[in-house]
Amino acid sequence: MSIIVTAATGNVGGGVVRRLIEQGEQVTVIVRHPDKLSSVVRDKANVQVGSLTNLDFLVEATAGAEAILWITPNNYGAEDIRQYYRDIGSVAAQAVRHNNISHVVNISSSGAHLPNGIGILSGLHDVEQALEVAANIVHLRPGYFFENYLAQLDAIRSGNVYLPIANHVRIAFVATADIAEVATQLLRDRSWSGHKIQGVHGPADLSFSEAAELLSQGINQKVTHVETKLEDFRQFLLEIGSTPNVADNYVEMFRTLGAPDYHSAESRLPSTTTPTSLATFAREIILPLLRVKSAV
Repeated sequence: MSIIVTAATGNVGGGVVRRLIEQGEQVTVIVRHPDKLSSVVRDKANVQVGSLTNLDFLVEATAGAEAILWITPNNYGAEDIRQYYRDIGSVAAQAVRHNNISHVVNISSSGAHLPNGIGILSGLHDVEQALEVAANIVHLRPGYFFENYLAQLDAIRSGNVYLPIANHVRIAFVATADIAEVATQLLRDRSWSGHKIQGVHGPADLSFSEAAELLSQGINQKVTHVETKLEDFRQFLLEIGSTPNVADNYVEMFRTLGAPDYHSAESRLPSTTTPTSLATFAREIILPLLRVKSAV
């Protein structure tokens, strides 16, 4: 009986696959681009190549699985991103039900408790609802990924990070490696049962200005958080290929996250607090990347 991992070339999915292989589990990975997998994964995992939106493929690829890590892939080209989430959630639910997969770990997000008004995160709410057909499921709701800063290496090198959210806004920040560790434990030890929601909150809630200070500590260089206009952010998304609908949903997400009355539905508890700090991530992950590019 294998463990299925979707989106296995991403940060969370890839981290889970590595951990499962290292711990001797039988793993099936579902990917669209197998060339992005490491040689170790290609050698030691069962690789299924296809789209998570294809019901026939997904049913066949997940046959015989005892557990599945479900990660909904981004789709910047969707004409209607909310419908995309509904459709892919339905496909996932049908595969889980058809193959009677006993345990599902779903990577969702903080903010997915809101059925409307928070852009793409409301789409993840739809996926959560669809997957409730599972006999046993944990919806992991992590905070803001440290890895989001990797898209701003050039800006960081110049001493700034640019995001359409105010300095004072405070949310949970988390490393995807920590999310992968939590997910791996749930997939391997399937003694849990029922339907659960679990936050994954990193070591601390941070304002975006505090996050910039921790980045500064990690790379030994001053970094300042710069709030950009939502309309400028929308235009940027359009320029890199997002559809207007997707761009609008990301704008709505940041607008809601920055609203005074927004708060996460999941309380910070010892069980939701994970160890990796942003300063450590900056020192171990960001700093080497800055040095590599500087040397080129």
